[in-house]
Amino acid sequence: MKATSIVLVLMLLFSGASIMGQQAAPVGGAPESVVQTQPKQDEPAVEAAETTEDAEAADAESESGEEEKTGVITIEDIMVRGGWLMNVIAGLSLLAIALLFFYLLSMRQGTLYPRSFIMEAQDAAEDGDLEGLRDLCLNNGSCAAKIIGAALEQCEDGHVAEHVVLRDAMEDEGGRQAGMLWQRLQYLMDIAVIAPMVGLLGTVWGMMVSFSGLESGVSMINKADTLANGVSQAMYTTFGGLIVGIFAMAMYDLMRGRLNKLIGGMESACNSVLRRLSASNRL
Repeated sequence: MKATSIVLVLMLLFSGASIMGQQAAPVGGAPESVVQTQPKQDEPAVEAAETTEDAEAADAESESGEEEKTGVITIEDIMVRGGWLMNVIAGLSLLAIALLFFYLLSMRQGTLYPRSFIMEAQDAAEDGDLEGLRDLCLNNGSCAAKIIGAALEQCEDGHVAEHVVLRDAMEDEGGRQAGMLWQRLQYLMDIAVIAPMVGLLGTVWGMMVSFSGLESGVSMINKADTLANGVSQAMYTTFGGLIVGIFAMAMYDLMRGRLNKLIGGMESACNSVLRRLSASNRL
């Protein structure tokens, strides 16, 4: 009995040890599975980090591109931000350019005192041919033809009037023709004066928009935006008006010197015809 009981106790102990070993085996094997699956959990983290770095680099590039764009001002930006007054300034600039081309085409020797007309008039005056000289002036529409034609009106019955009478008539008509030329050129000077005044009007209007926005703005952000828009409009209109005014003033100065030279040449040409006409009367 004692031997049988001892065997039973040993069998119970052995079975208990085997059961404990089976239960402890999964606990000991758990770290291996964790260690094996851990690298699989680190791969998405690395990919997420790389994606974040790429996004940050793209944001930095976009910000740098925006900073570069903000430093560039185009004509379209000036026209849009300057408001409706920029359309008036643009119209004045186009008018100034059109007047400049008109002056270059009309205020020249070929239209004021053509060389061929002056040579024919000199020959007719030297021969004393009043009728031929009168027909020549009627068929020519230049300023010199009108000046010489005014002097011929003082000649009656085919006789040449005195030199003083002819000279006074030519001087009077020459003054009228020169005044008409200067009146044409004055339009360019008017644009040079009006354009900066329109720009100043835009400045005042922009300030009015800014202060009205400060009074009626709901939040500080809205007030700041309104203030910035008004100030930008004021600056752009002032800039546009000054640019057009400076251009028109410079072109006026250039054309003024050109016109003075042309008027001096026209006076000399008409005086040469007058001298030959007076000399033929003495003969």
